[in-house]
Amino acid sequence: MSQDSARSRAKRAQIHQGATRVFLAEGFAGATTDAIAKAAGVSKQTLYVYYRSKEQLMVDVLDSLLSRLNRDHAVLESDRPVGSLPELRQTLTDLACEVLEIVAGSDYLALARVIIADAPRVPEIGRLWAQTITSGVRHLVAELLERARDCGVIDVEDVEAATRLFVGGVLTYILPDGIVAVDGPVAAPSRERVERIVDLFLRAITIS
Repeated sequence: MSQDSARSRAKRAQIHQGATRVFLAEGFAGATTDAIAKAAGVSKQTLYVYYRSKEQLMVDVLDSLLSRLNRDHAVLESDRPVGSLPELRQTLTDLACEVLEIVAGSDYLALARVIIADAPRVPEIGRLWAQTITSGVRHLVAELLERARDCGVIDVEDVEAATRLFVGGVLTYILPDGIVAVDGPVAAPSRERVERIVDLFLRAITIS
């Protein structure tokens, strides 16, 4: 790698770090290029060398942040055991606890706030919502329930509705309060509470 390329990558990373702090704290409307340049420790002229607009910088920064968060918290494995009722209960409980801990983290909640608030202003960031763990986990739960149904563990015709019932019920412990939280981070519920949710859900879809 040439010295110029290494310097260019280091400068871009420097801009990313500063812009990430500003965007997550202020959103698109509140994040001025002056504030971003100051947080990144660069001039506005340097900022525009790497990014033609604030919109382009925001999309790039949020995309990178989302990729890092998903990579650091890779919980969406589809090969979890569901061949018996105890296995399905364990799998759903483990998955729900993992997802709730991640979503309760300040970075995910801050990212969700920015995407929800600024998608109308910057439509391109709307596609990022499909990449968040709260969206991805729906597809995983649907796959797990379909496999459990194929194994004769559960009896449910509308897997999509059952998936939304479960995922939506679990995430109500974090997202509504967390999105508008002003008194600090929102804590994930205890494992015992999650187990109760799973048991109620399974009672509704299990073969009697």
